[in-house]
This record gives sequence, C-alpha cells and structure tokens, in this order.
Amino acid sequence: MDELSALKTLDHEYIDMIIERRKTWRANTRHRWSSLATASVPLMRSTIKPAIPHTIVGRRWREITTETETNLHNLADMLISSTVDFKFVTSIDQGWIYTNSKNLINQLASISELSDKEYKEVQINRPKNTIKLKNPQHTHRSYFKLSKLSDTEKTNLVNFFINQKDYIRLSPSLAKWIIAPFKRTQDYFFIDYTGEEWLIMLALIKSNIVRKTSVIIPA
Repeated sequence: MDELSALKTLDHEYIDMIIERRKTWRANTRHRWSSLATASVPLMRSTIKPAIPHTIVGRRWREITTETETNLHNLADMLISSTVDFKFVTSIDQGWIYTNSKNLINQLASISELSDKEYKEVQINRPKNTIKLKNPQHTHRSYFKLSKLSDTEKTNLVNFFINQKDYIRLSPSLAKWIIAPFKRTQDYFFIDYTGEEWLIMLALIKSNIVRKTSVIIPA
C-alpha cells in the first residue's frame, strides 16, 4: 500500500502529520529540480540541462492522493479497533503483521487495497529470547543498535574485535564492516560470545551499542 510506513504509529493525528510532511517535502523537491531543469547554460551553441538523479525519480515524485490517505486511515481504524494481539512492522510501502489470529488475517486478506499479500505460518519451537543453532560454540548473541561512530570509536571497536577474534564470532556483515570505511553500525550486526562479561568489555569500548541479547541453545 502506498505510504504504508506512515502507519508506524497507529494514531490518526500522527498519520496526518507524516503525510503533510511528505507532501511538503516532495513539493519542494519537485520545485527545486524543476527550476534546475529549466535553467540552461550556453556552451558552444549547445544547451546543457542538469540531469535529474535517479534517486529523485519515483517515490519522491509520487503524488499522495486523497484515496491513498483514505486507505491509510481505514487500515489504521481496523488495526486500532482490533482486540487481538499483533505486531505491525512497516518499511516504505510494505508491511508485516505477526499474529496468532486467523480472523485478523482474514480481515487483512479482504482489503483489496493491500496488494501482493503473502501468508506464512511459523512454528515456535524454542523459548523466548533464545537462538537455536546446530553445534553452537558460544552461549550468547548480541545485536547492535543503529548508530554512527566517530573515527576513534570505530578504530577502538575494530581493534577490540581483532584482539579478541579467538573468543568472539562476528556476523558476516559485521566482519565486512570492520574492513570497510563505513562508520555507521546496522541493527543486523551481531557478535556471538561466551560469558556475559564480554558485554561489559564491549560497553567500555562503546557504551550503549547493544540493543538485544539472546541465549544460544543447541538445535
């Protein structure tokens, strides 16, 4: 559904605020690039017009219609009025509903404005806040927060991982990150380790970097 991420918070005033912000931002963007596109620079009897970057084309130019706003509020009404437990996650124009209620699934299935619907059933076979691995070599897994590090913070963090490489396992994405120039950590970065004292050591290097810790159990 178009603009579905406006439902990050299921509140009608919040939705209206986000939609108005997006309308204003896109109108300003269209005006700015329209002005640049109509400007010309004479050069050897040629006219050069600035190209519009590909990142601007598409969603940034898309008009938010009254129909889109109505669809968002109708979906919000349905979810707000629901009496069953669910978790709702959004990203741009996509959304994911996690629930044990077939009635809620059926309600969502009946909404024609929701396209490309898929349904999956997951069997829960492990305790909460655990990760099941075959032949685990560590006892805990901690995921990082989204954060931007300074040059010094990244250097210290990289040195810590290199010095403790025999005791800590880095996720594949984190292992690539430590040799890349990027300084922003992602929320899918994780480390596996044995013993909770490693979190204390990590906090001394960079405080408040861990968002979630799970216990690793054997499959």
